[in-house]
Amino acid sequence: MQNPSLARKSGIVGIIGVILWVIAVISQYSFNLFEPDGSALWILHQLIALTALAGVAVGFLGLIPGGAVVNTFGKTAVILYVVSRGLIILGGLANLFLQGQESPIFLVFPIGGTLGDIAALLIGIAVVTAKRWTGWQRWMPLAHFLVTFFGVNLPMTLGATNGPGMAGELVQGVMWLGVALAVFKSAVNPRSYIVSPQTSQQ
Repeated sequence: MQNPSLARKSGIVGIIGVILWVIAVISQYSFNLFEPDGSALWILHQLIALTALAGVAVGFLGLIPGGAVVNTFGKTAVILYVVSRGLIILGGLANLFLQGQESPIFLVFPIGGTLGDIAALLIGIAVVTAKRWTGWQRWMPLAHFLVTFFGVNLPMTLGATNGPGMAGELVQGVMWLGVALAVFKSAVNPRSYIVSPQTSQQ
């Protein structure tokens, strides 16, 4: 159900999450905060990054009250994406305590990453086919999947790159920002979505 107030709040939280993500990425590469060393700076960086991911998850959750998805398929895809971010956050919290020690719990990182890719694709399809949003908003979730998967995740999985790199992580942030802005705009301008006889019955 369309809920402009909740969508607006979700969009704002998502935007804040992206800002924190950019801060985390820049600080990581500026201060070489890649290896867990237990320092206050490293811990602060981790907390900022995890808070950023939580904010991004809330931004995506806003797709539901923002009216981008209207059926069980779309809503389930959104929930799966939120769960994928939750798994990565769980792994990050575990890393704060284990600080690099090996543990089966870190399997949540590849599981969360794979689940996130699948959910992002399903979200993109759901939003486009629902036809509730118009213009760039309608295509933003699908663009998010295409750019992050083919531009960042797939090359890393195939071994073409050792990691996403600073540019890749910032590009990912830009895509998250686009989704959060689309959610926010759906609340500011309710006419950005279309209600057809078919969708109004769902």
